[in-house]
Amino acid sequence: MADVFDFDVAIVGGGPGGSAAAASLARRGHSVLVLERAQFPRFHIGESQLPWINGILNEIGAADAVASVGFVQKWGASFMSDDSDTERYADFSRAYEVPQPQTYQVPRDRFDQVLLEHAAASGAVVKQGCQATQAAFDAEGVTLTFTGADAAPATVRVRAAIDASGRHGFLARKFGQRRADPRLRNIAVHRQYTGVPRLEGRRAGDIRIITRPDGGWFWLIPISEAVMSVGVVMPKEAYHAVAGATPDETLDAVIASSPNALRLLARSQAVTTAHFEADYSYLHSCQAGDRFVLVGDAGAFLDPIFSTGVLLAMQSGVEAAEAISQGLRAGDLRAHRFKAFERRVVRRYQYFRRFAVGFYDPAFRDLFLSPSSRFGIFEALLSVLAGNWRPSLGTRSRLWLFFVLVAVQRAIPLAPRHLRPRLVDDVR
Repeated sequence: MADVFDFDVAIVGGGPGGSAAAASLARRGHSVLVLERAQFPRFHIGESQLPWINGILNEIGAADAVASVGFVQKWGASFMSDDSDTERYADFSRAYEVPQPQTYQVPRDRFDQVLLEHAAASGAVVKQGCQATQAAFDAEGVTLTFTGADAAPATVRVRAAIDASGRHGFLARKFGQRRADPRLRNIAVHRQYTGVPRLEGRRAGDIRIITRPDGGWFWLIPISEAVMSVGVVMPKEAYHAVAGATPDETLDAVIASSPNALRLLARSQAVTTAHFEADYSYLHSCQAGDRFVLVGDAGAFLDPIFSTGVLLAMQSGVEAAEAISQGLRAGDLRAHRFKAFERRVVRRYQYFRRFAVGFYDPAFRDLFLSPSSRFGIFEALLSVLAGNWRPSLGTRSRLWLFFVLVAVQRAIPLAPRHLRPRLVDDVR
């Protein structure tokens, strides 16, 4: 007797990665079910986007829906150290290989809802308030069990499953192991404010980064006309040296010890309580297997210094959809069909990881914050900051030269040295 399937693919999780996969699969003519345990809109961190996300939005047909909301426009980023008033402006319009330099700062509750609604409009069946509880795999398909608002269990039969459940890792916990990044064991504390001054003109939408001498850094992200997301990321040892009884007390203490952050927040008002995040950089030991793939934070997450989270999630969602679509049409959804997908996910993670780890190297910061730029090196770095994970040979050569100069800066000062808490190993 032939197996009866309710859907071609079930996606657990309706965040940006899951929504991108759902829209992409549905637009390819496949039947898709999305199970999202929350009821949207819901709070999520990760508000600052990168220009390379524009290509993904165009590919899944969501660009107009996102543009119509009127999110804050982001054209670049500003970096400054806590011992200087000089800002280093990263203007995406100067970056190599970035055809659309304007992107967005977004309240994630609204942004994620727009993407999930677009997945539904593309043809996916979306069920919110439904939590996947079990997945049984066999040679022919996957039987997925989930509960809804009434807590009554239900089952659905599908040909393949995508885990886009974020750190929850619904399938990731079943297959393989999550490997925390030993070089990026950091802690973040964040909350939202009003009354924070902004830059003028096109730069009003900039994310502003303030580096700290303990290796940490602040972000200030304008997510609406009135609200600013403010957070600090710190190495564990630095965090525990100043941690208070609550996340709010800790954030207040860190702000008070940071002259530039204190100056910018002097007349602001907190409008949310502080949230705490820890050990959030990791790479899963496998990204796919027979009849399943991991997407977004289920498979990997990288330190937020360069705001790569949503880009990496959506890119993996689109690529997972393509790989599964090809497998469905070939009648073969075994693990070997997803090897190229796995390699791309890992390679992209390692590519951006080199820069994320580098940012915690004082020599890297010295050169990055230096106002001089020769040989197009800064423009190549801007390309990375804009999300370019497929640089040309010329851009790769300039990035290679930058890391050579970083190595020299550790021994011989090519640029003014900022306060440095410790030396770090070479970036690998």
